[in-house]
Amino acid sequence: MVAGFWLNQDGLPLQFGTQKAIPEVGGDYLIYGETREIEQLIPLIPMQTGAGNPLVAAPPTSFVGTTTPAAAGIQSLTTLVPLQLTAPQTSPVGGNIVLTNTQLFFESVEVETLIGTAGSGTSLAVGLATQTTGPTAAYVQVTPNAGVQLVNGILTANITTAGQRVTYTVPSTTGLKWDTATAVAGGGAWLSNVPLVTNAITPLPTSAWISTIATGAFTNGLLKLRLRYTMYGNIQQ
Repeated sequence: MVAGFWLNQDGLPLQFGTQKAIPEVGGDYLIYGETREIEQLIPLIPMQTGAGNPLVAAPPTSFVGTTTPAAAGIQSLTTLVPLQLTAPQTSPVGGNIVLTNTQLFFESVEVETLIGTAGSGTSLAVGLATQTTGPTAAYVQVTPNAGVQLVNGILTANITTAGQRVTYTVPSTTGLKWDTATAVAGGGAWLSNVPLVTNAITPLPTSAWISTIATGAFTNGLLKLRLRYTMYGNIQQ
C-alpha cells in the first residue's frame, strides 16, 4: 500500500500509509482575552510546501461532496470552525439579557493577499462544510447560507496585489480595504451572531471545515483568511 484515506468514528479524515500526508495550511490560535483566531492559507492554484511534498489542491469551481475533501473545497483537514447548536439569544427576557446557552460570535473575517492573483478567475466564496453520518458519509455545505458564511464573492480586483487586505465585520455587506479605505463587497453571511445550524443531520455537527469555491480559473494567487471568533454565556452554578 502506498497511501490511504479513512474517516474515523468522529468523522475526522485520517491519512495513512507510506506516502507523505497533504501539508496542513491552517490552524486555530489563542489571542489574549476571550477571542480566538483561525488562520488558513488559500492557494488558488496547487501549492507545494517544500521539495517533494504533496500538493495542496486549488479550490474547485463547484462543490462536490461525494469524493475527496479537495472536491468539496476543503484545503485544511484539521482546522475546524465551531458551530452554533442553539439559536442565538439576542432579545431580552423580562427586561433582562438571559443567556441559557453558549453563544458563538464571529467578530471579523480578513482576506489578505500574499501572492497576487492572475488568470480568468473572477471571485471567491468561502463557506463551511461538514459531513453526513452513517455508512454513506458525504461532505455537505453547512446551512443556512450555504457556501457563503465567511466570504460571499470577493472580486479578483481586490486580491490582485500582494499586501491588499479586506476586513469584514458586518454580515452580508461591504468590508474595508485597509490601503485605500474603500468599501469592498463580499461580506459573509455569518459575521456577528452565528445562527443555529439547520442541516438535517442527527446529531447536529459541532464544527465544520473551511470550504473555498472559485469562480473561473486562476493561474496564480495565495491568500490568507483570518476568522476571529468568541464564545460567551451560559455559566452554571
